[in-house]
Amino acid sequence: MPKIITMGNQKGGVGKTTTTANIADALGRCGNRVLVIDADPQGNCTSVFLREIHLRERFSLVKALEAPPGKGFFSTNACRTHSDNVDVIPNNIRCMLWERSVASTPDSFLGFSRVMRKDKGLRNYDYILIDTPPNIGAMVNNALMVSDYALIPIPTGDQFALDGLAIYLNLLQNIRSQNEKLRLLGVVLTKFDSREEIYVKNRQKIMTFFSRRGIHVFNTSIRLDTDIDKGHMKRKTVIEFNASAAGALDYSALTEEIVTIVRRTYKE
Repeated sequence: MPKIITMGNQKGGVGKTTTTANIADALGRCGNRVLVIDADPQGNCTSVFLREIHLRERFSLVKALEAPPGKGFFSTNACRTHSDNVDVIPNNIRCMLWERSVASTPDSFLGFSRVMRKDKGLRNYDYILIDTPPNIGAMVNNALMVSDYALIPIPTGDQFALDGLAIYLNLLQNIRSQNEKLRLLGVVLTKFDSREEIYVKNRQKIMTFFSRRGIHVFNTSIRLDTDIDKGHMKRKTVIEFNASAAGALDYSALTEEIVTIVRRTYKE
């Protein structure tokens, strides 16, 4: 079965979607088959990857979840992207209605598990990456319940993102009581500007903070790069937009770190 990684942080604007999309692109360029599940109602990963945006009305995460038992599968809702090795399961605003409707049902935690259980098509992938919304709700719970790993992006200069992280870490701990395979892959620092002293000091402060708690911080920090935003405007990853850009080089290096850790833990 593929290795499943959820990108999460309860705060918005930290780089979850950008990180999901670029890691998926980098993995695909290394020959891995990757499925991106867009679990965020905003659908930004869908916008980056989906060739024909109208397809999200025919194929979507919610369509799989709302189908009768045994009739809905993630793999049959996967759509081709610009990358030959990357597929995406689109999302749309109906996702919010689904979350409300399952709030007091087992699907609020186990909907993904139910759909994936008999989905043989998922065996065609090496990695599944899940982009989640900036909250602690049904989509986040479901994603973590099926995941092998969680990855947390944190902007280097955003103290508020760090302040609220304890809630997300507590959620991970609670989910692990039901999903024993779940591991915290690590923290990736985003939006880093080495030219500004405050960013450099805060980066060291954050690394020390997590190191004392035994939480891995990736060696690669994602630098501030306007090409990342330019790529978004073109509905592209920064790697696709400009492979020599700082952001592209950083996400490629980060992906190498991730693959190394996953392979090591898989052997264990």
